[in-house]
Amino acid sequence: MVPPNRQLAALLTAEAISMLGSRITFVALPWLVLTTTDSALHAGLAGFAEMLPYVLAGLLGGPIVDRVGPRPTAIAADTASVFAVAGIPVLAFCQNVSLGLLLALIALVGALRGIGDAAKRALLPRTIAAAGLSTERGTTLYDGMSRASTLIGLPLAGVLIATFGPATVLLFDAASFGLCALLLAGLVRAGSAGAAAGPEEEPGYAAALRNGFRYVRGDRLILGIMSMLFMTNMFDQAFATVFVPVWVRDGSHGAAALGVVGTAFGLGAVAGNILYAILSPRLPRRRTFSICFFLGGPAQLIALALTDQVWIVLATAALAGALMSTVNPILLAAVYRRIPVHMQGRVMSVLIAVSWAGIPFGSVLGGWATERLGLHTAALLAAIGYLLVTVAPFLFPAWQALDRHKAEVTPSKAVVPV
Repeated sequence: MVPPNRQLAALLTAEAISMLGSRITFVALPWLVLTTTDSALHAGLAGFAEMLPYVLAGLLGGPIVDRVGPRPTAIAADTASVFAVAGIPVLAFCQNVSLGLLLALIALVGALRGIGDAAKRALLPRTIAAAGLSTERGTTLYDGMSRASTLIGLPLAGVLIATFGPATVLLFDAASFGLCALLLAGLVRAGSAGAAAGPEEEPGYAAALRNGFRYVRGDRLILGIMSMLFMTNMFDQAFATVFVPVWVRDGSHGAAALGVVGTAFGLGAVAGNILYAILSPRLPRRRTFSICFFLGGPAQLIALALTDQVWIVLATAALAGALMSTVNPILLAAVYRRIPVHMQGRVMSVLIAVSWAGIPFGSVLGGWATERLGLHTAALLAAIGYLLVTVAPFLFPAWQALDRHKAEVTPSKAVVPV
């Protein structure tokens, strides 16, 4: 039997490896399409093709995660992702392959990743609890792994793309999915079976999915989180998949610079994550979250809109990373406390699906705005939108629930919160 703390370490390691590969693909895919078609709009369509199935599959897969169990679902999704991701460079090496066929395979990759991520989100709190850690400390460790993967993955992606080309680089992501599946299968035992059904739940897939939506609809904090993240994720996606590649293409930096902005953000985020892990017990959650999101979220967009100076863009990215390192641990800890264990798969799927639903449109709108208005104007409009959205935690009382330390609900309570 693997000790619980080793299981948590294995899960975090698997996630770090998978995220590392995903960060490489995050840079390589839009660059592959942009350099192949010379169209910012087509690069945006590649992001749309991946993220729309990601959102839908994550949403519809929630009841399956709860029924089958998060661990076996994650292993199956990661194993299938090995072949799907490896198929993209195979297609790219073929002559006269249509853009539509390439986008279809990208869509399959997105769907598999959506199911796998939904399963891992449900697996995380069970593994944290088994290891005897507090929810906040566990989610901070998880977010630290994510930030470190971004720090390493984005510059590595730039170097690998410059050396091997974007198609070949995608094979690294395929390998990362395989290694992740092996770690989960060999070392993680929590979440091997589905959670027991709640006392008021009806059997069947449709009823389980309906209960997930019903739960979310009754929780004002979760509704607020979803609404805000829908918009901010849309702006972030436009920045990462369109604005930065166009900034690199139009400058004199070369493909290796694709990961430079992400590296600066990652350095700030890792430093901020370490600092937050130390200070979090003494910081007010809502105030910390609100200030850091309002200042850090739109900062990179503002820098890209107002200056072409590389050092200003990079310094702003580092500061934004430090501020934003507080956001995910606070949100994840608050959400996990509020969701009964037997519903975490479907409720987290609804939460993630709605929060990420703006991402596919961010790629397309970012590409359209860049071609019509120019990079600087498009980035400025996105920054203004970001500021308007992130003022919500200062204004609406529902966000005060971030400061509550005790769980709002337990598995023994009703499915629908009151």
